[in-house]
Amino acid sequence: MERQQDQSRNVFRHPGRFRRWLSLLGCCLALSVNPLFAQESRADALPPPLTDSLPTETTLVSTFSACDEELIPCVTGLNGHSDYPTGELSGFIQIDSAGFEQSPASMAAFGDINNRTAVRRARLALTGDLATDVGYKMDVEFATSPPAARDVYLDFRDRPYADRLIVGTTKVPFQMEALTSSKNFTFAERAPFFTFSPFRQVGIWADGTLEEERGTWSLAGFLVGRGGFDLNHNADGLGFAARTTYLHWYEDDGRDLLHTGLNYSVLQPYDKMVRYDSKLSFFTNQEPGINSSGPPQLVDTGNVPAESVNLFNFELAGSRGQLNYQAELTYALVNQIGGPPLVFYGGYAQAGWFFTGESKPYNRKAGVFDSVKPLHSFFDGGWGAWELAARGTFLNLNDKNVTGGRMNSAELVLNWYLSDQLSVKFDYVHGFINNATTDDLPIDVIGGRLQYIY
Repeated sequence: MERQQDQSRNVFRHPGRFRRWLSLLGCCLALSVNPLFAQESRADALPPPLTDSLPTETTLVSTFSACDEELIPCVTGLNGHSDYPTGELSGFIQIDSAGFEQSPASMAAFGDINNRTAVRRARLALTGDLATDVGYKMDVEFATSPPAARDVYLDFRDRPYADRLIVGTTKVPFQMEALTSSKNFTFAERAPFFTFSPFRQVGIWADGTLEEERGTWSLAGFLVGRGGFDLNHNADGLGFAARTTYLHWYEDDGRDLLHTGLNYSVLQPYDKMVRYDSKLSFFTNQEPGINSSGPPQLVDTGNVPAESVNLFNFELAGSRGQLNYQAELTYALVNQIGGPPLVFYGGYAQAGWFFTGESKPYNRKAGVFDSVKPLHSFFDGGWGAWELAARGTFLNLNDKNVTGGRMNSAELVLNWYLSDQLSVKFDYVHGFINNATTDDLPIDVIGGRLQYIY
């Protein structure tokens, strides 16, 4: 989705009251952690010696256990212990190159889609702790112009009835693929059904795990503006989302597992307008409120007046030794203004095979697949990890008086993970687009990606 207003939001009868409750809850959270910062500072401590080298993930630890007003202003609560605040710098960069093959009819319908080489993502994140159970994250994307914030939040851990409470902006708990970090993708981009995801929003989150980490649960209430942090408008929307996952079995350290999940979100659109659209595979920046150049939108509902939208998503994923598989299906039920109710849907199914013996890691606290770690790094004399995967996707944006189009695709990817940090991706996509002006026009994309995690 190219615009935040393209997201759908539920109608709440008293948005003013909802905002006041959010503000009250935020104040309560702040007060609840205030005792953590109530330690006395020491004025006579010396800074620890500097180390000669830095680890792969740079760790920043406060060197002053007492504050000096001539050097830096005192901040009550953050100078009571030399271990806080802490910080770690991390990130990743992705460089993509893709070529588009079109028929004459496709060029007439969509124009000549130029081949392209560019930095797709360049992230830098600072994460750390402000106190024993209080963390933070600030994540910035430098591949956009100007650079744009991604995840920015405070993280209160080990709360009553929840493992975490998050206040700020981060990913809404909806769709397994949306919650998977882009550095851990099997394919170059998320499937086109991602257009239905609320994705990153500003609000309050709570999540936790079931007994023995056999499952997860997440709840979120959020405000939605025109994009990113552009809030405080009369037309801002409101939203709620919930996700639960369950591991039916988890054996051999995750080499044999079965995951299922259910997601629900009820949303009120910004300015009572909803819009769903999608590109094909490479350079498909779909972050709400962030536009990207490159390939055009191939399917698009246009602006649809809507009071509310109910979103339902179903997850299935698993591993069986070197085999991994994943599938999702999302339905969007749109309460159209001045027209009949609409139903749009989309999904995907994929499977991958590591023929060097690895198994795809699974994060039990988040309920998603994690970063691949080769058994034998290429830089230690091995061949790294090699994975071959295939995926089929579908997206239907046609219903009643709206003809947004249909898009189906088949995708094949070869991934070479040279080490934990460096990987190369070779991706081929064959897509069919059918909309108001086309009839199953084919588009082929051949591309690659170089990724480095730092």
